[in-house]
Amino acid sequence: MSTKPFRSRFTLICVIIATVLVLVPSALSIFGYTDLLRSGLKTVAKPFELGTSKLAEALDGFVSVFTEYDKLQQENQELREELSALEEQQEQNEILKEENAWLRDYLSLSAAHPEYLLTDATVIARQASNYATVLTLNRGTAHGVRRNMPVLTAEGVFGYVSEAGLDWCKVVSIIETASAVSAYTERGQASGVVEGDAALREDGMCLLKYVEADADIRVGDSVYTGGNGTVYPPGLLIGRITAIEADEYSRTLVAYIEPAIDFSDTAAIKRVMVITGYAGSGGGT
Repeated sequence: MSTKPFRSRFTLICVIIATVLVLVPSALSIFGYTDLLRSGLKTVAKPFELGTSKLAEALDGFVSVFTEYDKLQQENQELREELSALEEQQEQNEILKEENAWLRDYLSLSAAHPEYLLTDATVIARQASNYATVLTLNRGTAHGVRRNMPVLTAEGVFGYVSEAGLDWCKVVSIIETASAVSAYTERGQASGVVEGDAALREDGMCLLKYVEADADIRVGDSVYTGGNGTVYPPGLLIGRITAIEADEYSRTLVAYIEPAIDFSDTAAIKRVMVITGYAGSGGGT
């Protein structure tokens, strides 16, 4: 079937519509119905104007959201940078606080014992156990540190150097079973030996042994190094007596000692002091 009739009809319809669109406005204008024409055109165009307005508003809102998002992102970044700077400043303040506290302790000990030659050291490793009583320090023979030199904190005696390398050393605490220190009580001047005890080690305690049965000792008495051995000078605080009992076999007294240093929290110990010499030591310990 030929498509010519359909094409002709379509063409005719288009011509008629075009003619109407041209003639109707002209006729309305001629007969003075211009306002009616305008009103009609506005009525026809109004939905399109409304749609265009809504679209414009939507676009403005869309752009506004992204603009606000970028602004919030920038503010967020600025806040993160400020927070990071504050955290860094806080960290620096904590470091300075620790340094100042350490310096005060160091100067205080130096002033109290001018006869000591002190070398400061930082803890770089700890024995992996509940009670880390063996430490590794960043000082060794290159810094004048040798075996059997005493190690202190501001609180009291920690222990002694058991090994020393060029730039490191290991320190054993007074609560280890290998430790033995001549000692005396400040109040009654009773003498004995402070030793580590395997059963007490987990409690961070040690014993004062070989005290004469009639010695004047009491719970609460402070115990200091006696200076009779080759390691510790006299007068260093070890701890205090918490309990006393009699040894039936040796007919002496045994006192339980709570060290001045809290060996249950050695993680808090960051720095220590090594006594590398003292008056009367003969140039060594």
